[in-house]
Amino acid sequence: MVNELVKEKIILEQNIGKEVTQVMIEGDIIVSDIKPDISVILQTESKVCIDRVDVSTDRVNFMGRLDIQVLYLSKGSDKTVHSMSQTSVLEDFINMDSVTKEMFVEVKANLANVNYEMINDRKVNYRAVIDVEVSAQSHETHEIIVDIKEIPENQLLKTGLNLNRCVEKKSDKFITKDELTIPSGKPNIREILQCSVVISSKEVKVGNGKVSIIGELNITTLYRGDADSSLIEFTEHEVPFNGAIEISGVREDMQADVTLTSQDQYVQVRPDADGEDRVIEIEVSVDIMAKVHCQENLQILEDAHCINKNLDIEKTKITCPKLICRNKNQFQVKEIVQLNGDCPDILQIFKVKGNPFVDEIKVIDDKVIVEGIIESSILYVAENDETPLYSFNTYVPFHQIIETKGARMGMEVVLDVGVDHVGFNMMTGREMELRFLLNFNAQVVEKRDTNMITSIEFSEMEKSVLENMSSMTVYVVQNEDTLWKIAKKYNTSVDDLLVINDIETQEQIFAGQKLLILKNYIQAEVVEE
Repeated sequence: MVNELVKEKIILEQNIGKEVTQVMIEGDIIVSDIKPDISVILQTESKVCIDRVDVSTDRVNFMGRLDIQVLYLSKGSDKTVHSMSQTSVLEDFINMDSVTKEMFVEVKANLANVNYEMINDRKVNYRAVIDVEVSAQSHETHEIIVDIKEIPENQLLKTGLNLNRCVEKKSDKFITKDELTIPSGKPNIREILQCSVVISSKEVKVGNGKVSIIGELNITTLYRGDADSSLIEFTEHEVPFNGAIEISGVREDMQADVTLTSQDQYVQVRPDADGEDRVIEIEVSVDIMAKVHCQENLQILEDAHCINKNLDIEKTKITCPKLICRNKNQFQVKEIVQLNGDCPDILQIFKVKGNPFVDEIKVIDDKVIVEGIIESSILYVAENDETPLYSFNTYVPFHQIIETKGARMGMEVVLDVGVDHVGFNMMTGREMELRFLLNFNAQVVEKRDTNMITSIEFSEMEKSVLENMSSMTVYVVQNEDTLWKIAKKYNTSVDDLLVINDIETQEQIFAGQKLLILKNYIQAEVVEE
């Protein structure tokens, strides 16, 4: 009788490593010839983007850019607001042991700090420190034994294995275009100073071979109006968008983690039907990174025995990720903020932006605790003739407890935090209430080392071994004993033990119980022939 091994391949994602480096970029922004001199810098916006990643053996090269925009108040009696921008090249590499071009490599870049200094009234120097994190994952294929044909089921010990398997990681981009109309009551556009795009309210659907995303682009525009009295104007628009990324084999029972990033935007003013400059044509490029996961419940072979045969079982320790909990929720952060002593009083708040940073993540029983801050910038009309427009920066702390059933200390947490909406109320000339609606997407993963059977060699028991077995044995059940373990030890079957000892189910044995075990004569006689 030939015992055929039934094998199954499992593909697991393995973290190869993570490396962190800092890149410094320094340069000057020069006011163009057609714009007036700088009196004071009002507000700066900086964004770093990674455009390309090249991977070779033990090395990751990355290329991108640093986009900087500066709002400033001009010199002179009119004190008009102007903007200027600069794009600097980001290019560097990081050494990473064991990385190869076949692996999935992700590069994330975040601005750690940007300092600005006015060199003179037509030049601003900037120094940026950028944190770059490079992580690499590979797909490892393991062939494990899940069954043995021609061996009775009661001689096979099987167990369930719950896997959180990465199906696919894929990146793509889509373009959203729209026309934004200036609301009535506001002046026509003379010059667009700043246009900011924030992605919010995204909904992800998985199935039919693709991941679909529906959401909104919150677009805020600062512009100079054509009226002489217009210092600066502010408009808000919500633009719906939908996009999809094709991933073969994706089903509705799978889950996707999607990261959306607004990379490039192109803005142009055009006249409306009456010939007035009141329409903004905007085109936004959105990068998509989708990671699709599925939960798999497998029955694998934990152990086996075969009457009158020796089994040489080889096991391999394999680290398996198990998704313990996934939770998405929203949390509103409110804070009463007061201006510093050297800030002018507020007449009107134009714009508030916030960028969340996580300082600490703690895992306790059934909960994930997140501590962090929201870096906030407030642009407002000031009650000051010398500085009619002013920008104030502050930090708003947040503390959130996320319910994650099954979470325990030592488990791994994957957390994504973003600002979905920003609101504010002016309370007094020096006090305001800021409101930030934060989105939390938390996953708790436990990595377990499991010994899986990868090879079995069969051989017949020697005749002398079978002959020396006792014809009848009285065995006293020990703690942690099971009928299966006893049957394996004494070269018999669970069914024989149940019948001989008049036991109905395997669970009815207990420590101290005496069991009668008889030698399996039929199998022994077959071998002797």
